[in-house]
Amino acid sequence: MNDKIIKLKSYERMEEAMLDQSVLSRNNISSSISNAMIAEILPMLPEQDFGIVVNVFEKDFEKAWEILKEYHQFDE
Repeated sequence: MNDKIIKLKSYERMEEAMLDQSVLSRNNISSSISNAMIAEILPMLPEQDFGIVVNVFEKDFEKAWEILKEYHQFDE
């Protein structure tokens, strides 16, 4: 089966992406972080073009989004 990998969420800081990736992992959702190196080397570039991104399989998108929404419900 060839699952499509899609963007779940963008981040400005690597620590935030790694935290969310950890939360997803604890909930048995595979994810990957992309553009981390570019974002760290060139932080002045627009986030939408080169920001840090957590990606998931398309089939896991809704579940992953709900997990992160619940996890961050009390964030400011």
